[in-house]
Formats: sequence, C-alpha cells, structure tokens
Amino acid sequence: MNSIESGVSKFDLYCVAFDKHSGEIVAIGRSVPCTLADASEKTGLPKDCFELRWVSREEYEGFCETG
Repeated sequence: MNSIESGVSKFDLYCVAFDKHSGEIVAIGRSVPCTLADASEKTGLPKDCFELRWVSREEYEGFCETG
C-alpha cells in the first residue's frame, strides 16, 4: 500500500535511518540521500550500515520528543 492509499500525504512522511546493529535512530530527514549522508557523517559508518524506514508526522514528532 502506498502513502496515498493509506491516507498519508507524501509531505507528511519522514525518512529515518536506523543503525542495523544497535537499532538506534541515527538520522531523520525528508529524503533518502540526505538522511543516509547525515547518518554516515554522524557515525563515520558507511551508508550500507543503516536501515531506512518512512514514518508519519506523528511518529516523527514522537521521535523528536524522546530525543
């Protein structure tokens, strides 16, 4: 199911990069390339060390609140 079918606008989605080994959130952004670049720069790890997931605005705000 795509974002339109699920009732979520593509403008309400954020890309989250998780460390594949620890499962921790490393970076959040609006595009895959930028989010991967941020995660790689923050950790010094290559881009293939991260798992990406699209999240809703509500999930994004929850991540921001928890730090």
